[in-house]
Amino acid sequence: MTRTSQTNARDTGTGATATPATGVQFPADAAGNRSTGQLAKHVVAEALRTVDPAAADRVYRIKDWRKGYIAPFTELVSVGVTDSDAWDEVARTALEELQTRMVGVHTVDGETVETPMKDYLAVVDTPSPTPSTETIEGKATPVEELSIPYRGEELTGAALSRQLDRWVHDGVIEPSCADALRRVQEHPEWLRMSGRSMLVLGLGSEMGPARQLLRWGADVLGVDLPSSPAWERFRAEADTYAGRLHIPTGPDGRPGVDLLTQLPEIAAWARAAAPAPLTVGSYFYADGGTHVRLSSAADALVVDLLADGTADALAYIATPMDTFVVPSDVREASDAALAARKPTDVKKIVGTLTGQKVFHRNYEKGSGPAVHDALVPQQGPNYTLAKRVQRWRATTAFADGHTVSVTVAPATDTYSVTKNKILASTYKGAGAFGIEIFQPETSSALLAALLVHDLNVGRPEVGVQWEHESAGAASGGLWRQPYLPRTALPVAALLGTVKR
Repeated sequence: MTRTSQTNARDTGTGATATPATGVQFPADAAGNRSTGQLAKHVVAEALRTVDPAAADRVYRIKDWRKGYIAPFTELVSVGVTDSDAWDEVARTALEELQTRMVGVHTVDGETVETPMKDYLAVVDTPSPTPSTETIEGKATPVEELSIPYRGEELTGAALSRQLDRWVHDGVIEPSCADALRRVQEHPEWLRMSGRSMLVLGLGSEMGPARQLLRWGADVLGVDLPSSPAWERFRAEADTYAGRLHIPTGPDGRPGVDLLTQLPEIAAWARAAAPAPLTVGSYFYADGGTHVRLSSAADALVVDLLADGTADALAYIATPMDTFVVPSDVREASDAALAARKPTDVKKIVGTLTGQKVFHRNYEKGSGPAVHDALVPQQGPNYTLAKRVQRWRATTAFADGHTVSVTVAPATDTYSVTKNKILASTYKGAGAFGIEIFQPETSSALLAALLVHDLNVGRPEVGVQWEHESAGAASGGLWRQPYLPRTALPVAALLGTVKR
């Protein structure tokens, strides 16, 4: 533990300057600044150093991190295409560097103490009292057939199967995704998640599984801020639930806890309230550096709950706007679409005239598995780091024998996306490139069903660890279309602006 002053500490990555640092924080430098960029650069560089010291040195030489972060984040993935040990070592080193440097700020004997996040929950005093639990008992009959809402319809049975076929044909979801959903159709008894509870970090997430799980009859422990509108919304929908929703409440009876400032309370509450072994799902979102802080907090929590068996499974949603390794058949489909263009194709002509700066091919020429790079500058390095933390933990947890569900989700028209005008316009014009943008209710139901599949079937046995992420993916069409996303999506944004 290190002792420091809370006053004048600034998060230079998010712009927060006035409030004292409490809870989960970025490390402070000698001047009291808490820089998100410096932390991320160090984590990425040291993770790369395990496989390529020269790559680490290149990262440290990047002057403008916001403009230069894409290449090293992509390299973190590409080093593990054929080397499972490299993939695992990158994940373990990145998590160790992150959680050694991120700190939990708390008080001991009247003094402010900073403890590395990897030790925080083991060192901090157990809170007293633990949050109480309010339980909302569902009264509805459990839904016993997989149903996915889509464009105003509830798709079940043969209609759902036909839609899965169309999505596979159009490259919107991978065949393994359709296979998993059909398996759930064949086993509707899985939907109740009997003998298991779900701890949902980010209850109000538009893409989270809580609503679906409750309708299917599951036990859900919900975590969100006291200020979240989710509490009213879930209470208002209680008559549609067949399961039970367990809510943490404070001494005043108000629901909600803060993952950043009440992490020990959440750990104690989860142990006290869990009616069965927990699956811990991370579905939160925040702007800027706060998202990284949340991922650090959640990672410390899952490690703590796995350690004593309170949790035995983890669940994550991976954004399609990231870098992944894809199987050879995905590369082949993209190459075939590229080769099928006619000489008069406008995209082909523009690509030639711009030297492929616009409409660059999606994958480099070659055969076998390929690296798909969908990172775009608009997302920013904080978002990318926050989501990578989850993928790194999924990698290590699976390798350590735990059950893990990590699914590449389709691009979805959520509020967190549409409030960014550039991304909103990009989504509006994405259809011109064969990319389908899902509505939140469709993504939520689809991802909840894939979670149920993974908890019952387990992830596939693989030769190289990236295959865990590619199994069951639903990229929305990004993987199999012919163009590198960041060279085509600016045109989609222009088209979307016109449409808007």
